[in-house]
Amino acid sequence: MMHANAYNKAARHNGRAVAPPTKANAKSEHSTLCDFAALMEPVARELLGEHNQDLSKGSELRFGTNGSLSVDLEAGRWYSHEEGVGGGVLDLLAHELGLATRAEQLRWLESNGFKEKSDAKPALKPRIVKTYDYTDENGELLFQAVRMEPKSFRQRRPDGNDWKWSVKGVRQVPYRLPELLDNPDALVFVVEGEKDADRLAELGLLATCNAAGAGKWSKSHSEPLAHRRVVVLPDNDKAGHDHAEKVRASLVAAGAEVRVVALPGLQEKADVSDWLDDGGSKEALLDLLKNHEHDISADSVTSHIAPLFEVHGEDDGEKQAQTDLIVAFVQQHHELFHDANDETYARSRETGEVRRIGGKAFKHWLTAAFYKAYEKAVRDQSLREARMTLEGLAMVEERPVHIRVAKVAGEYWLDLAEPGSSKAVKLRPGHWEVAEHPGNVMFCRSESAHPLPEPVKGGCLEPLWRIANVPVQSRLLVTAWLVECLRPDTPYPVVELLGEQGSGKSGTQTVLRRLIDPNAADLRSVPKSAEDVFISGGANHIVSIENVSHLTPQLQDALCVVATGGGFAKRKLYSDADETVITLKRPIMLNGIVASVTQQDLVSRTLTVELPVLSDAQSKDQLEEQFEADRASIIGALLDIAAKALAYLPEMTLPASERPRLVEFAYLGMAVAKAMGDNPDTFIKQFAAARQDGLERTLDASPVATAIRDWAETYPNEKREKTAKDWLALMESYKPPGCDSWPRSAKGMGDQMRRAAPALRQLGIECKCLGKRGGSVKWEIEYDPKRNSWNQSPSSPEVLVDEEAKQDIRTSRTLNGEVSLSADDFEEF
Repeated sequence: MMHANAYNKAARHNGRAVAPPTKANAKSEHSTLCDFAALMEPVARELLGEHNQDLSKGSELRFGTNGSLSVDLEAGRWYSHEEGVGGGVLDLLAHELGLATRAEQLRWLESNGFKEKSDAKPALKPRIVKTYDYTDENGELLFQAVRMEPKSFRQRRPDGNDWKWSVKGVRQVPYRLPELLDNPDALVFVVEGEKDADRLAELGLLATCNAAGAGKWSKSHSEPLAHRRVVVLPDNDKAGHDHAEKVRASLVAAGAEVRVVALPGLQEKADVSDWLDDGGSKEALLDLLKNHEHDISADSVTSHIAPLFEVHGEDDGEKQAQTDLIVAFVQQHHELFHDANDETYARSRETGEVRRIGGKAFKHWLTAAFYKAYEKAVRDQSLREARMTLEGLAMVEERPVHIRVAKVAGEYWLDLAEPGSSKAVKLRPGHWEVAEHPGNVMFCRSESAHPLPEPVKGGCLEPLWRIANVPVQSRLLVTAWLVECLRPDTPYPVVELLGEQGSGKSGTQTVLRRLIDPNAADLRSVPKSAEDVFISGGANHIVSIENVSHLTPQLQDALCVVATGGGFAKRKLYSDADETVITLKRPIMLNGIVASVTQQDLVSRTLTVELPVLSDAQSKDQLEEQFEADRASIIGALLDIAAKALAYLPEMTLPASERPRLVEFAYLGMAVAKAMGDNPDTFIKQFAAARQDGLERTLDASPVATAIRDWAETYPNEKREKTAKDWLALMESYKPPGCDSWPRSAKGMGDQMRRAAPALRQLGIECKCLGKRGGSVKWEIEYDPKRNSWNQSPSSPEVLVDEEAKQDIRTSRTLNGEVSLSADDFEEF
């Protein structure tokens, strides 16, 4: 018991003095301590109201905004941290109601149904009336939820042959876990109590809940329901609705498709069991789910919290700072998280849309939604401060974020980018479908991204070729590239459209892009730097460049890294050591009158398509109108082909000696050919023709390669070993006339020989460095006309290095397909 002085302080309530307990009282209370301990929870709830759900835990309830009054359910004791006093049930009555004597306190317990009247019969000890088993996946008992009489709930766990009335450290699982796991495709109902879950189970429905009631749902309860269809049925009170929203947020984060449904006609504080008692049935419940008339949206919850966050005038001492209000408002409507590169995002609980916290799209949503909810404009300073807090909160959880396409759990996804929706196409071998809610697949959209129409199954590609001026002999190649754009897990080929004026290069490139990644600017001008290439790829899935007449070596290196997957880094500020890192992998399209891809590393990854001159030109408006009418059907046909190709893909193979550098694309192209009813060899022929064009272009662009080729054809089947200096002297007689880029040193000769080696190898000319021999570096050239032209060079190194350390960009190759840009690359709040 408390010291008398402490009791005097606790017993003073509303100006009334309460007498301290006598020794007899203390002894009597000790003798019935177990009885009163069981009453602590229901009495505390009666006197103190709803507990603070955020600060409470399994064996302890916290009351008050800051949780200053705690109730220990196991010990049956309370303590006020603010006043420094506490005690048992009778002390709580004295503290809260000013009941000074034991007689008054007992009378109150009797009159309020917590204790039987003394003149009736002796008070019964709390007894167990119902137990609910919580088991693991194998049915092994973890703990029990126990209903007591007088009504209260406690938890206990097995302890040898006895029980321990504490579940501290015990794994928390959802109720009826084995049934959830045995029915992975069934609809799951989440309710607030075990009794409700059992009632639904009796009707043949799959139902669950968490122990300890409202507010206690956690991530561990959501994990077994990841990617499941879930309906939450809240109790009809504020605690029930708040609990439902907490469950919704946790389940959505786990990738579940969640609906919160209000049962019609439910009385205040009633639950699904009450609804069933009043005439509800399984059939009536399932009928409610056929439409969304009774769904509770995340937006509707604002009405419950708005009074808590009322914005007062500047002179109101009780006002909550607008910064805090913005943070609370955003958390109510969004999930916060970051990606692998620590970029922060907010995902709408209502629509599933993902917005970058530092981007314009999120700023526009927030300012409009906040004003709509509170009729108050957001102050710029408050917005900036709130953003800092939100970004900090988002750093707690990491999730992958994608742009337009994704691969998750073996399935491919295509974001339709429909405003106000997270609708996406789910693609797997042999099948595709449109998913209203893609679960845990996160797509972030740029301001310039345009939506795709919902695809139509059973479409046709023929309308595409009436608009896109692709020659018949290259259509299979282009179709395979479009399908490849849906796969973010493999390197992408670069498509280069060439043709003279009037061949429809820009129009063809535009319609191809609008089948996968439509944008406000489908075609962009040539970037000025490697950084610009990565910035463009950071906001778009397809990098689309037009009217290219020349690409610097640095830009070609950057395009090669972007197509195969890589990163770019720069300092955020010249005054610090922090870096901005951009990592991505993107398909690339170029067009021009003359070939601009000349670097061998990029040439070997480029598909060149020559477009013929249009003989029957139509107006641009007419073409666009026709394309928009057919676009959904064309995309549907493309997805049909993609699904079939993915099913055929495991069957595709090539002999080791015939595998090109883009072997993943070669296999996919063969599968696409089969999906379209063609022979896989047809694709290989088109692919080889496109690569041969690139090979010839590389040789023509290199005077050293041309000289070595002429020398080798003069001396077939001959092998020679010389230093770079000797080769430079020997090749002088084969130097093309009027050549300005002939090397002037042995080192320059060695560099050009190394760059030309892959293209020469495809012609049967082996040009390789032998390293130091006899004090000097030797090079060997051998020509074998019978050598297979498909035998490719080894993959390029993981890090691009300039031997003279003069390269002006640093890039590293990876297969990381995501992007993260610093705030310096976007408009700030």
